[in-house]
Amino acid sequence: MNETEFRAFAKNAGFREPEVRSQPPGRFFEMHAHDDDLIVLVTAGSVTVDYGKIQYTFAPGEMCEVKHGVRHTDTMGPDGASYVLAWRTPQRD
Repeated sequence: MNETEFRAFAKNAGFREPEVRSQPPGRFFEMHAHDDDLIVLVTAGSVTVDYGKIQYTFAPGEMCEVKHGVRHTDTMGPDGASYVLAWRTPQRD
């Protein structure tokens, strides 16, 4: 997936305007959860998302989705990471 495709996907799925961000090599975000749904497209480097029992590493062109309330950590790869992310207020039943 490229950034244009990601932005179209985000808009069609009801996510807010995407934001471009970058993090340095090895940057670690402690265990946390989000109030909103999140999608992330890695554009350079890599990001590993650890859900406790399973880990996924995302490379350029790969999209990660984290639903609201899901606890996880994030670790940037050895080259850091650049990415585009978008948030969406979750659908409440």
